[in-house]
Amino acid sequence: MKGVSPLVASVLLIVITMSVAAVLATFVSSYTKSTLASLPTCVGGNIIYVTADYPKWDASSQKITAIVEAQNIGLGNFKFDVIFTNDTALSFSDVQGLSLAAGATGTIVSQPVGANKADVKQVRVSTNCSNVKTDWTALR
Repeated sequence: MKGVSPLVASVLLIVITMSVAAVLATFVSSYTKSTLASLPTCVGGNIIYVTADYPKWDASSQKITAIVEAQNIGLGNFKFDVIFTNDTALSFSDVQGLSLAAGATGTIVSQPVGANKADVKQVRVSTNCSNVKTDWTALR
């Protein structure tokens, strides 16, 4: 019984290994590209309050209002993150669904908070991009 020569066996092993590596590289490359494409591109973004009068509390509607500027990049999907005096935290979406271009300003109004102003310790405006700079502050 005759076998395959060592040289042919070595070449076949190398060809099979390189084929498997090429298939895996193609799969990983396309998967990584599609995953990165779905991530929000908010690096360098910043949210600032236009004046020191904000964020304001509206006692009649129990809503929070803020006029903000989106710095460096366009932003959307705004929400108010609220820390209450009992150290619980909740997020309240922007009622209007505002989107701002880079450098633009706009008014954001929360859903009803369902609490009193005295129950709110701190509040901030944030967005769905976790790396956008935003500051916690007291209500005005």
